[in-house]
Amino acid sequence: MQRWTSEPLEFAFSEPDLARVMLEFEGIDHDGPSFTVLTYLNNPDVPDDAGRDETQNFAAAFSVFAHGDCWGDVGHCEPKREPVSAFDIRPEHPLTGANFSLDITDAVRKLVVAEGVQPLTVTALVTGSETGKRAESLLRFDALTLVVFEAAVAAVD
Repeated sequence: MQRWTSEPLEFAFSEPDLARVMLEFEGIDHDGPSFTVLTYLNNPDVPDDAGRDETQNFAAAFSVFAHGDCWGDVGHCEPKREPVSAFDIRPEHPLTGANFSLDITDAVRKLVVAEGVQPLTVTALVTGSETGKRAESLLRFDALTLVVFEAAVAAVD
């Protein structure tokens, strides 16, 4: 199992202002074995067997059905390729990093009501069928972003 904890993510809204809160994992590598990610808020010491327990501040989960080992020729599984011309309309390489958006609104609301507004940390527990060193690096990604949508307030004349 792989464990990863973020740096604190600033959070500047109170509970009544929240319309939706999304956690975005950007550029996830999926060139190895498949895996599942369980995310928790403000609980870096969450037990490995916590599952989807809300008392452990479980927020959301996602699974990555990954590519597996590459059996192609040299360069076949390298997602970084340049256009061959200005008119190159080929789709992105199948191994281009994936993006996952998780709706964590309910989990954030519970924390804001229980603990007040504060920075959030995200802890990810990652499980897959791999063991050893490879299992310790299943989740690889470019960026983690917290996106907060504020409730719209209608103007009254």
